[in-house]
Amino acid sequence: MKLSRPRRPGRALAALAVVALLSALARGVWVNGVFSGVTPGFSGSCKTLSNLPGVQDMETASGTVFLSVASAHGPGNADGIYAMPLAGGSPVKLAGGPKDFHPRGIGLYRAPGTDTMLLYAVNRRSTGRFSIDSFEVTQTGGAPALVAQGTIQSGLLINPQDVAVAGPNLFYVANGTAGSNVLIHGLQTYGIIPGGNVLYFNGTSFSALADGLYGTRSLVLTPKGDHLIVGGLLSRSLTTFTREPFTGALTEDGTLVLPAGPEKLSVDAQGQLRVAGHANLLDWRAMTTDPLRRAASQILRVSLLNGVPQAAEQVYGNDGSQIAGASVGVSVGNHLLIGSSLDGRLLDCTSK
Repeated sequence: MKLSRPRRPGRALAALAVVALLSALARGVWVNGVFSGVTPGFSGSCKTLSNLPGVQDMETASGTVFLSVASAHGPGNADGIYAMPLAGGSPVKLAGGPKDFHPRGIGLYRAPGTDTMLLYAVNRRSTGRFSIDSFEVTQTGGAPALVAQGTIQSGLLINPQDVAVAGPNLFYVANGTAGSNVLIHGLQTYGIIPGGNVLYFNGTSFSALADGLYGTRSLVLTPKGDHLIVGGLLSRSLTTFTREPFTGALTEDGTLVLPAGPEKLSVDAQGQLRVAGHANLLDWRAMTTDPLRRAASQILRVSLLNGVPQAAEQVYGNDGSQIAGASVGVSVGNHLLIGSSLDGRLLDCTSK
């Protein structure tokens, strides 16, 4: 009787390695949208309002649009917070910003029953170090201005992208990829392994409340403040957390998969989301190194039910000829304002 030889452990390990490699490749193809594209379309007309070094984020309050402006190609003198009346006009840089100020995501907070408005910004300094800078927005001679309130730094601010404000000195921060070496960072950058998290500042210190996220680029609090919605650029999804208002603790509710990797989120007057996303991240990355490349732009509308995202539909799509690599969209009445951190254009689209 001939006995079969036992399978060598090396072959089994090699087979597992091949399966893992194929799984990683499949995930990388999907999350980066290698074969994805955008269907052009908008029910209305669009015009360019302004050309800026790079529109990183936008927030609206009190009849004003606040814009976070910073060049994607390095610190510049034009970087800062800009303001523009919703009734019309051009963005104007606000006085009062610090000298070394190159903002990414911003968040606004107005204390109930008061006129006091606070603005928080993720600041990437020219040295490469990060901080969260806070300001009071005042009216000086009828024009908004910034009055510095404080600067918060921490070793946990590895690659902060956005901030959502729950109260004075109470805020959440979206931390992006944070690999400690070239290989890990590369795997995180292309969405093969997780690397993002959400930090919470309780007025005294930071703590990490949500780990294991993919490419955390944006977050927003729902109008009631009971949910935090986090955009995962490298998971092509929105992850929703129920928020405990006294401690800031988060409990994951669920995830909505999107047809694009979300970069920035905003909430309209009806409490619905606008999401600027990148269907094909390879095209978007190519534009970061070559401004002549025109990555497609896409804005999605996401409906919410009790603070939880339900469904997404495209409200704006363009091949990049009108505006390339859109990073943020804000809905104001029948206007959709679209900005790009790479293209440097601010677009005003009016729906029919």
